[in-house]
Amino acid sequence: MHSLRGALGKDPRTAQARTLPGLLRDRAREKPDTVSMRRKHHGVWRAWSRGEVLGQVRALAAALAALGVGRGDVVAMISENIVELYWLEYAVLSLGARVVCMYPDVTAREVQFILNHSRAKILVAEDQEQVDKALSLDGLAIERIVFVDGRGLWHYEDGRLLDIAKLLETGRGVDAADPQRFEARLGTIAPDDVAALCYTSGTTGDPKAVMLTHRYLLDNAYRVMAGFGVPENAVYLSYISPAWAAEQITGLALALLAPMVVHFAEKPETVQTDLRELGPQVLLFTPRQWEMMASAVQANMLDADPVRRGIYDWAVRVRRRMLKQGAGTSLAGWLADVLVMKAIRDNLGLKRAAVALSGGSGLSAEIFTLFHAFGVRLRNLYGSTELGLLAGHTGERFDPDTMGSLLPTDPSIGEPIEVAVANSGELIAVQGTHFLGYFDDEASGAKMRTAEGGYRTGDVVRITESGELVFFDRLKDMRRLATGAPVPLQFVENHLRASPFIKDAMVLADERRPFAAALVNIDAEIAGRFAENRGLAFGTFAELSQLGAVREEVGRAIADVNRRLDDGCHVRCFATLPKELDADEAELTRSRKLRREKIEASYGDIVAAIYGNAADCVARIPVRYRDGTEAVINVNVAINRMEP
Repeated sequence: MHSLRGALGKDPRTAQARTLPGLLRDRAREKPDTVSMRRKHHGVWRAWSRGEVLGQVRALAAALAALGVGRGDVVAMISENIVELYWLEYAVLSLGARVVCMYPDVTAREVQFILNHSRAKILVAEDQEQVDKALSLDGLAIERIVFVDGRGLWHYEDGRLLDIAKLLETGRGVDAADPQRFEARLGTIAPDDVAALCYTSGTTGDPKAVMLTHRYLLDNAYRVMAGFGVPENAVYLSYISPAWAAEQITGLALALLAPMVVHFAEKPETVQTDLRELGPQVLLFTPRQWEMMASAVQANMLDADPVRRGIYDWAVRVRRRMLKQGAGTSLAGWLADVLVMKAIRDNLGLKRAAVALSGGSGLSAEIFTLFHAFGVRLRNLYGSTELGLLAGHTGERFDPDTMGSLLPTDPSIGEPIEVAVANSGELIAVQGTHFLGYFDDEASGAKMRTAEGGYRTGDVVRITESGELVFFDRLKDMRRLATGAPVPLQFVENHLRASPFIKDAMVLADERRPFAAALVNIDAEIAGRFAENRGLAFGTFAELSQLGAVREEVGRAIADVNRRLDDGCHVRCFATLPKELDADEAELTRSRKLRREKIEASYGDIVAAIYGNAADCVARIPVRYRDGTEAVINVNVAINRMEP
């Protein structure tokens, strides 16, 4: 068993075994007038100082306590990233209670499962859409539903509804009458108390609720801060949902520890505009979001005239060559940056990105290289909800094919991270700050433990001579074909998504099948522009997906990935799906991970045609519309065979 041990960090900004609300209070005492949060409203950025944020949190905590929220209770939240959501979380934590955040696009059924499973006492719903999800459900034990945006709710008569404005007003009065009560409550909260329940993706069944403590959140925040050099008072745009543990670590814990100035976009539709206006210094996006950014640049180049497109291609080649050779700044590189790359960084909102991180799943080396060619020092961040952030690209130079080295830990909280690789290739977390277990599911937590007391990650990795982790796949996703050839599913899928034409891809491979195949979800924007520029007619996504020229581009991307693989595990066949994969239809998780069994069942006609040596097939595909109605569409789908 090959083991690896990380180092203790040397950043003087330590968590010192504190809690989130305790750190919030301390920051407000140190510099009460320093800006802590900003929100854009009607085109204007409104700022709150640290002292003002603490005042809002105190008022909300007093009001929630008056509603009966106390130690160990759960408050659930469904919302986009808005400033009120973050005030409310800090307020809940200051009562010794717990939060559970949900992705804003969850369905009513998913809301029902999480509320019932977590036994939430109060629900915070951003607006009418989210309130309606809750009110459509029967048998919920929710005592109150606090809403932030009351538009459309004036005629609702449910007695559980409560406006956050009234909650704040009530809380200010209660807090003023007993100002010592807030401090007294903080004194009862310990670092090992549960702060948040974060639900897993649930790729193979119902999600599990991971219990994250204050110690876990602050120690992981320190790992990011010390590992990547997050500057004090850095500009941060809160974009990823706090339903994901990564935002709990960055947007809520790191925001206090570094500290950072957290910004909230006006609405989801303006995120890209607000990002460009702000030019944040710290960014954490999922791989899919980085891929979408890269696709946006490439889509714009499809529309550019030949001269501009030629200059762009030249600039990318020059910068990539510099990266490959490890060369410093050259005249050609400087000229490429001045003519092309500065404008791209500015257009993407990355002109000041000092810490740009990708976390959640693997990102192909091609995408990393492209962003570095743009002049953005994109870094990988590896970990899991249960075990925290374990590794990342922390050095000046790194191999984009790896997940980086172990992150430094906070010496005031715990010992360094230590990992080992079992004989099966699975990574074992031997030491570090981990989750407290799964809420109401001790058995699942126990299954993760090894006989020696470590935790199984479920990931197959290799440790390089330089101490970096190379990720291969999830242990449960490792496949062998009928021929015995191994197929690294995620490796292939990650590299396929590097193509601007491919939004998602799922590789088919197991012991029943003689060869690997792929189901491909094309990128409608890129493929649409490509088709229009060539005068190709299409009316629907299904028609676009089956255009011969589009399928040829997908075939080229697959051929490129095949060149990275051993002959025995090449993707020999593919089909472009006539419908986009959708989380609402349980084909993807809310964090856009593939639900393999569901996808294979939904597109069974296509899978059968692939392995039945057919040239095409009529696929019967179930569709669920947003109003809850269901239908079946019949689409002719081409089966594409790759040259051996």
